[in-house]
Amino acid sequence: MTTTTHTAQTSDSAVDLTPQALRSEVLIRLMKGPLYRARHRHCWEFLLREQHSVRDYLSTIGLSLLLDDSEGYAFLRQQQNEEDESDVPKLLSRRQLSFSQSLLLVALRKRLAEHDSEESAPRLIVQRQEMQQWLVGYAQDVSNEVKQLRDFDALIKKIAEMGFITPLPNHPDEFEVQRILKAFISAEQIISFQQLLASKYQLSDKESQDE
Repeated sequence: MTTTTHTAQTSDSAVDLTPQALRSEVLIRLMKGPLYRARHRHCWEFLLREQHSVRDYLSTIGLSLLLDDSEGYAFLRQQQNEEDESDVPKLLSRRQLSFSQSLLLVALRKRLAEHDSEESAPRLIVQRQEMQQWLVGYAQDVSNEVKQLRDFDALIKKIAEMGFITPLPNHPDEFEVQRILKAFISAEQIISFQQLLASKYQLSDKESQDE
């Protein structure tokens, strides 16, 4: 599984900017990572008003704007060019996710889908211990549980740095799942990854029985 590299952004307050300065701020924020309605309201309002001109500009540098007004996020993706893919410089970097990163992201996406179908609250908050429990079920047996928890915490920190979860202020063991995750992992990908997990661990069980 691959994903576009993003960096979590902090909230800001509305300021009195000229249209040109506001346009520049919107573009810079989008280049650095997702733009959220809740965090950057003055940028969000400008983007909604001027999204056609913003899209036109971004297309000239090989980028596409993905905006979900109902969920309150916008981000950029690199346009695909099959003819000269290898020669075109990329403004956005893409990375191959590790198995553990994919596992946690899929688990978070699945939990978000369950939350949306069962609860009315818009925000999904997950506990650090909850995420650790998801991971331990697929981790190899280890003798050093302290090290394993440190590894899990490093993974959780990495997913937060990617911008998919955000630690709550003054509550470092509680995280809000960012709804932008829905744009990166579909319901079909959840099913495909679960099937991959099932085949992987069935094979592991068979190999253990044969030894």
